[in-house]
Amino acid sequence: MEAKSPHGTPSSISNAGPSQLTPTDARDNRSNSILRRLFPQFTRQRRTVFHAIATVPLVSVGIVHQNCQGGVSLVSTLIRPTDIYAYEDEQNFLTEPVAVVVNDDTSSMLPIAQEPPVATGSLEVEGEVLAALYPTASQPWLTIFPQNIATPTLSTVLPLPGDCFKDTTQLAYCCNLLRMYVSPSSAAAVIHTPLDRTQHALIEPYAESKREVSRIRWLTQGVVDEFAADSLKSTEFLSEVLLLAPYLDEEYYRKLLSCVIDKFEASTLLDIDLLQGLVQLVESASPEYIEAEDLIRMFAVLCTCWHGSDQQPSKHLYYLAQAFSRLIDVMVDSMAKDVRRAADHEPLAALLDQMKDSFDPYLRHQVIYASQGLLHAPNDETRRQSVLRHADNITMGLLGVASVCQLDPDQLNDETESRETDTEVVGGVEILPESDQDVLEGVQSRVRSDGRLLWYTALREAQEHIRNGRLRDFNHLIFEAPCRDHVEFQWGICCMLGEIAVDPLWESATCQHAVDLLSQLYKNDAIRSPNEGIDKWILNILRQIGDSADTTVSDYAQSTLQDLEKEGDVGRQELYRGFLECPVSSYPIKICMPVPSSSELLAKVMAIPAIESDLLNLKIRRLIQPGNPVYIPPQAKPTLQSADKTLFPLMEKALDFLNGPGLVFLLLGDSGGGKSTFNRQLERTLWKAYKRGDPIPLHINLPSIDNPQQDLIAKQLRRLDFTDYEIQELKQNRQFIIICDGYDESQLKKNIYTTNELNSPGKWRVKVVISCRTQYLGQDYRSLFQPTTESRYDGPATTLFQEAAIAKFYRPQILQYVEQYVKELSARGPPQGQPLWTVRDYMGSLVNIPNLLDMSSNPFLLTLTLDTLPNVVGTRDNLATIRISRVQLYDSFVERWLKVNKRRLLESQMCMDKQRVLDLLLEDGFLDNGLRFQKDLAAAIFLKNAGHPVIKYTHLRDGTTWKAAFFSPDEPIKMLRESSTVDRSGAYFRFLHRSLLEYFYSRTIYDPREHAADATSAGDASYIDLKANLARMSIIDEPSILRFLAERVEMDPNFKERLLDIVEDSKTDTEAGQVAANAMTILVKAGVRFNGVDLRRIRIPGADLRGGQFDSANLEGADLSGVNMTNTWLRQADLRKAVMTRAQFGELPYLELDGPVLMCVFSSDGQYFAASTTLDTINIFATATWERIAQHPGGLAITFSPTSKELAMGMGLKDCASTVHLSNILTGIPRLVLAGHTDCVNSVAYSPDGAQIASASEDHTVRIWSTETGDSLRIFTGHTKAANTVAFSPASLQLASCSDDGTIRTWDLENGEPLLVLEGHQVSVHSITYSPDGHLIGSGGWDHSARLWDANTGEIQNMRLGYTAPVAGLAFSPDGLQVASYGYDGRVHLWDPKTGESISILSGHSFEVGSAVYSPAGDCIASGGSDKTVRLWRLEGSATRNSVGSYALASVAVDISPDGNQIVTSNMGGLRLWETLTGRKTAVLSGHTHHTGTVKFSPCGQRLVSASWDKTVRIWCVKTGSVLHVLEGHDGPVESAAFSPTDHEVASTGVDKTVRTWDSQTGEKRSILEGHTGIVRGVVYSPSGHQMASWSMDGSVRLWNPLTKKHILTLNHPVPIIQAIFWPGREDLILIALNAEASCWNTQSGERSNRFSNFGFKFRTCSFSPGGEFMATCDKDGVLRLWNVGSGAGAGAGGDDNGLEEVFHTTTGVAVHIRWARIADYQVLVTVMSSQSLNVWKLVEDRGTYKLQLLWAMGCTELSFEAAKVDEVVGLSLVNSLLLKQRGAVGEVASE
Repeated sequence: MEAKSPHGTPSSISNAGPSQLTPTDARDNRSNSILRRLFPQFTRQRRTVFHAIATVPLVSVGIVHQNCQGGVSLVSTLIRPTDIYAYEDEQNFLTEPVAVVVNDDTSSMLPIAQEPPVATGSLEVEGEVLAALYPTASQPWLTIFPQNIATPTLSTVLPLPGDCFKDTTQLAYCCNLLRMYVSPSSAAAVIHTPLDRTQHALIEPYAESKREVSRIRWLTQGVVDEFAADSLKSTEFLSEVLLLAPYLDEEYYRKLLSCVIDKFEASTLLDIDLLQGLVQLVESASPEYIEAEDLIRMFAVLCTCWHGSDQQPSKHLYYLAQAFSRLIDVMVDSMAKDVRRAADHEPLAALLDQMKDSFDPYLRHQVIYASQGLLHAPNDETRRQSVLRHADNITMGLLGVASVCQLDPDQLNDETESRETDTEVVGGVEILPESDQDVLEGVQSRVRSDGRLLWYTALREAQEHIRNGRLRDFNHLIFEAPCRDHVEFQWGICCMLGEIAVDPLWESATCQHAVDLLSQLYKNDAIRSPNEGIDKWILNILRQIGDSADTTVSDYAQSTLQDLEKEGDVGRQELYRGFLECPVSSYPIKICMPVPSSSELLAKVMAIPAIESDLLNLKIRRLIQPGNPVYIPPQAKPTLQSADKTLFPLMEKALDFLNGPGLVFLLLGDSGGGKSTFNRQLERTLWKAYKRGDPIPLHINLPSIDNPQQDLIAKQLRRLDFTDYEIQELKQNRQFIIICDGYDESQLKKNIYTTNELNSPGKWRVKVVISCRTQYLGQDYRSLFQPTTESRYDGPATTLFQEAAIAKFYRPQILQYVEQYVKELSARGPPQGQPLWTVRDYMGSLVNIPNLLDMSSNPFLLTLTLDTLPNVVGTRDNLATIRISRVQLYDSFVERWLKVNKRRLLESQMCMDKQRVLDLLLEDGFLDNGLRFQKDLAAAIFLKNAGHPVIKYTHLRDGTTWKAAFFSPDEPIKMLRESSTVDRSGAYFRFLHRSLLEYFYSRTIYDPREHAADATSAGDASYIDLKANLARMSIIDEPSILRFLAERVEMDPNFKERLLDIVEDSKTDTEAGQVAANAMTILVKAGVRFNGVDLRRIRIPGADLRGGQFDSANLEGADLSGVNMTNTWLRQADLRKAVMTRAQFGELPYLELDGPVLMCVFSSDGQYFAASTTLDTINIFATATWERIAQHPGGLAITFSPTSKELAMGMGLKDCASTVHLSNILTGIPRLVLAGHTDCVNSVAYSPDGAQIASASEDHTVRIWSTETGDSLRIFTGHTKAANTVAFSPASLQLASCSDDGTIRTWDLENGEPLLVLEGHQVSVHSITYSPDGHLIGSGGWDHSARLWDANTGEIQNMRLGYTAPVAGLAFSPDGLQVASYGYDGRVHLWDPKTGESISILSGHSFEVGSAVYSPAGDCIASGGSDKTVRLWRLEGSATRNSVGSYALASVAVDISPDGNQIVTSNMGGLRLWETLTGRKTAVLSGHTHHTGTVKFSPCGQRLVSASWDKTVRIWCVKTGSVLHVLEGHDGPVESAAFSPTDHEVASTGVDKTVRTWDSQTGEKRSILEGHTGIVRGVVYSPSGHQMASWSMDGSVRLWNPLTKKHILTLNHPVPIIQAIFWPGREDLILIALNAEASCWNTQSGERSNRFSNFGFKFRTCSFSPGGEFMATCDKDGVLRLWNVGSGAGAGAGGDDNGLEEVFHTTTGVAVHIRWARIADYQVLVTVMSSQSLNVWKLVEDRGTYKLQLLWAMGCTELSFEAAKVDEVVGLSLVNSLLLKQRGAVGEVASE
């Protein structure tokens, strides 16, 4: 279209154009808004023309520009004073010109009175009219190019899909057509022409085949890979790969560009072909692919080449100059950021200035063009910097502007020098902020653009016309441009015409048109101003065209050249003849690599098996799948029990593992923890980095694979359309990384690594990443995942296995997640009717709604929370009153999901049939139908699909099955399915998340929408439905379903009552067993307590009662067959005549011996077990029945030979025998007697091969003996005290020993030389052992620590502190993944050797544990204690699994408030406050960073004091939970703290052996009390406040005067003290020692009384009632006694000669702490048990008798059957009968 305008231009108009006119893409919303504000009549659909019409003073004008890519840009810039522009559209011409002036953040149109009008021109670009800034004269112009034509392309024939491409030209042509077919809009930016019918038919078979599209992409990228791998990168290879450059994605384009730049930089001499190829490559790129660093590198090489031009031929200089020009054009187009003006622009500009002095006209013109381009290229210079740089040139301009715009010159000057105006870049053009678009900034913009000329912009537009095939528009531009007479414009136009003429892609007629136009420019002075240089340049171009390869064009050019001989005047004819007499110049007309003559790179790629194409196809398919819009890289821990300090980035850890030797990486986490999301992200990461030959990432959803235990990888590859031949090829030649998701969902119980024979000879070579929910696993879960070695008899290869547990989100991660969520929500908009919350809104609710932050600590739950919070909160202000549970989040999420889909359907346009279906659903209740559909589907999955969450459905195959009710194409079903939380992938369907499946099944059991609150009778329909739903299947092994239902119980009292009714009904309903078992399991899971409840004759077979509380419950005659009673509290329960067949208790009976146990050991084959005692007996048991089969005399040291045929025994403790007997296991008859030691033998150990035996003795020596001859082979000396333990390394290269001297020594077994002396234990080291791999040495010491040492370097690898007593020893599990430590605290601690974090605590011994050992299979631990028992602990499930995710009570400290209403506990998790009567947690107090050993209420009950191993004491406000004071000063961990009776002082003790006192009101330190020589374990004030007692590991108790801080006296005890209590109202102090011996001391005289001396028992703890009239004690047998001490009566009925009268006693279990308080009319006792559980009791008095009733308990990890009645219990095995008896049950069992 050629636009005509009535407006004109006065003759005084300058040819100078706009200061900056750069094609840009104005997609930025801001620029569009400015565009609409400035030009209200402008729309994208209407053509807008701007014309220069007048000369006015300097103003800022908005210009609309339509670029070649079809984008619209707004250029806010300063126009020269001689130019002002009006606008018009194609339909309405303005009657008078206007200018758009921006001033003071306003826009206005100013009429310009200027006459007479003259004609102006306009330009079309891509169907739109370009903003023509070019005033023209009224003379006519010639039309040489009659029309716009299609852009020339290199076309050829294409092979049939699937056939090989003959050459790279075919491949490039196919890529070209494919891009036009697939994305014509984006392709238009490069191709600029639609497909014709022939092309469409040619490319359609390719485009419609995903396989072909992937193959073409693979071939294209393969050519780049081959080029990159080639070391020479020849010209032929370069020209081949350049054909494909325009069709590469960014990754491969940048790879190719980097290769070419590297080659260019490495060239010592200028390679013209490489230079041309580089320029062509850069010009073919999308602008966003080019980075500033690329251009800087290229210009650096060009500059180097130019500086060495003295040695270069002139032809090279021409190519260099042209390369400068074209690369600078690319810099302008790409708008490359990060280009520095000072460092990058200025050196280049200086070089170009030097080059302008060349006498060669070609070089000079190229340099001028490049210099002008450089002025248009962006850089990092700010406006203010530009103003300052040009200040000298604009002073007058500023004054002029000030006068025109009535500005204060002084103010203008101040603003110019002081303000750094913010700008925004839109497509490379700086847009001024709306608030600052004023004249001042217009001036600044004008300064920046100084020197930019119109002819450069016009030439760039001309290039775009040619590139787009719009030759007619190009023709117009030549004659319309106001700069057409500029010599540089003419020179550039002639060059372009020459390029057209010699380009073989143009048709001959087009080339001839170019020759014609050159001819017209030469001979027609009317269309350009005469210029001799241009004349010569035209003639030169025509001569070079005449020498071109195309004979048609060359002949035409020669003929035209001859015709010009007679043109012009005499001077021009002389110039013509003189020029023709000169040789033809070698100026390059066009830089372009020739079409390659061969396609070697493509041939190499096609020689690669087609399987690589399929792999690329797989890569593309996986990468194009959308990822999570909100994703936070997860953190993880080494194990489930690891502390937060061990967190690490999971992705980094996984990638490190995959790059190492490991084979199986297990990822654990809770439901919704982000395992699947991480697996997909890991796969994407691996695919992005994938290169040919790399291990192949393969994501496998295990539930979707039929029987994944066999042929797993092949089944997945078949699903991905790989052929059997390809699968075999991959199996034989490639390595995989398989990412197995959903081990738990596939309900596997096998090791798929083993069953699939992975990494076995001839099998798949893989590394495995596998994820599983933690709730699915038992204690010994690692055996399900550990790889096996090549020999199946070698067992698991633990070094090739690694695990990680996804950590919960912590507050910084939650904040980051919320920020991403809000950003994504803002982009898509919130659901209708929901306000758009800010980050602050969400975080405020998460923090202030109780427990919500903790509950939302994984990605899925956090997403549900964020989705539902706005609706849940509504307009409520008091967030602290809102209670939200997990099930409530799911309720709200599902309801909102269905409402959104309902709205979607209502707003959709649909046919009448669909509308009729929707109307029916709406009429019947869309929400109800949606819920019912998903509940029915969940039920079908569990009941008909065996719980497998993935369902495959094809209508032809499954249309008659149950699946059709959910997945058939019937419109009602389809509409409900598509509105549900069901995801589809091809023929596979599943819920969006496993937890949704479990949630909906829980709603099939109880849906609050369907159960009326007042319908409680057993006969109503909803109650009957509930029973029927519970009867459908057992949910006992479905922890997530149980959790949802348990939360329903807490929310809905009606549901709780119905479940209790069901349990009650089972007493009479013989068919209600499973229903009642499910109901009881739900109730126990919900924390419902059955203490004292009448449960006689209930039927709950198979119920899970783990952790349940049934204190004093009546279960007489109940059906408890198959019930899991692990850790169940059944104290004083009545179980008479109950059926307990197959009941599970989680442990075995203990073994009773004749004396305290010193050492335990299993034989290597696991058939025998031996235990030695202090009575010099060694007991042998058969592990099959645990019957004692032999007893021999012997001492401490025992061990079995590796062959399990012989027992080594150190003989006799009493007579200090110093010999070792190697004896027959059953008879005890010695084969050899090893004599040589001079004192008792403490330890013996066989070498792994059994050829030698080592012994450690009290004589300070270690000896090695021959087991064949009995000869002493070596004697190791060095210990200065008794050698306690000796151990061989697994490889028999080292021997290690430990001693009472506090050291560990290692020895070289080959030469007997000492290796290491390990020092660190403060006192005696009792035990050592090697890890199974020999890398670690473990030790236990009397300094209350267990340590792990590097066996080769002696460095400490891990250290566990915090034991309350000496550590007697430790043992590694057979797989080395667990350590058991044991000692004088009476417990066995299981922990992770890598992290030192606790796994579990095994409690049951009454006193210290002297030995513990794993069975060879690792499924059992045997521990022997001084209570004369060996406890046998099963490591499957039981306590450890129950404790996952619960509140850990290890090493708990406890206190009760003076008013009895609150209880405080402390441990590693901080402080927690609980309601005494209900057990409800009321507050969490955080601040300490380490173990908290003591916590106490102040006498007023308003404050707390806590002592921590973080070296601090903290004083807290109970009401607010805030920290009042942090008391710092202890040089080490703080052991204890206590308030004075006046509440004004706090005393604390620590590892630094000091007692410190502090002002509790101010936190100031008062005194430091010294005198103890060991760790000070505790401190207590007397009730009167006149004395203070502290006790230490040095065995002393020191009494102090709290007022004077003076030492009063010292009480020395032979055994370290663990507790001290002042006797209220007396001058006595009760001390309880480590051996449970209680003693009473007079605090005035320091004498010990005989009180407690005649007790027939020892007690572990005692406590006085608030009034001091009663004392409670608990002995080692778990008997809690209440004593009347108020009267001080002597012996009498129930009394003793110590003046104590026993009121009553009851069995509670061994308590280590007792706290006492009074509430109203009764008293409350709080006990911390040896198992570290917390029990809260109510002491009830009834007519002079007392009874202790359990209110609630927490953290129970011990089975309790104390005083439970088990008379005539049916079905108990002999083993379980013995267990219950040992646990305190009374009565005769009717066992099996």
